[in-house]
Amino acid sequence: MRRSQRLALSAGLTAVLTLTACGSPALMKAVSSAAGSTNSASAQPAVGAPQIWLTLVSRGVKFPMSQLAVRDGVAIYASKDGSQVFLRNGVLVGTRGFGLDLMSADAPTAAILRAGAAHQRSYYDLDGTDTTIRHVFTCTVERDAAAGNAITEACTADIGTIRNQYWFDSAGSVSKSRQWVSQGVGYAAVERKDG
Repeated sequence: MRRSQRLALSAGLTAVLTLTACGSPALMKAVSSAAGSTNSASAQPAVGAPQIWLTLVSRGVKFPMSQLAVRDGVAIYASKDGSQVFLRNGVLVGTRGFGLDLMSADAPTAAILRAGAAHQRSYYDLDGTDTTIRHVFTCTVERDAAAGNAITEACTADIGTIRNQYWFDSAGSVSKSRQWVSQGVGYAAVERKDG
């Protein structure tokens, strides 16, 4: 990474940390840790690091991402262009580098989703003026046998209804998903490269 790119990334992460302060304390801590590691030229995925495919559905682009680190239970994945996603046990809790990003989220655990419990979820995303907006969703969960025994999470808020889908492996971990990012990004499909 060139020095100018590192400086731009450092300035961007500083702004992100400031904006993230209104979100989840655990995610802020994880993002702070990640920011500390990404400021150096050595912030590269380790050889053999876990990888995912990420598809931005509305943009029609699919690309690989490699795990940089795990901080406080949040796995941080980055693409070659520096875009990042933050996953807690497969549940999306933040993005960077996609424009109108998901700055943080108070999201259910994978266990809550598998149990089918009703819950609330909060998203803190950026609007077109770089202002962080909070959306509080009321969610229900149901099994979707038509989609290969997926779990569908239907969440309603001021911006309408979103539908997240999760597929679990035999160990109960999320192996692939289709999750809402923000109004500016839409849905992201995430799939482990190892299947």
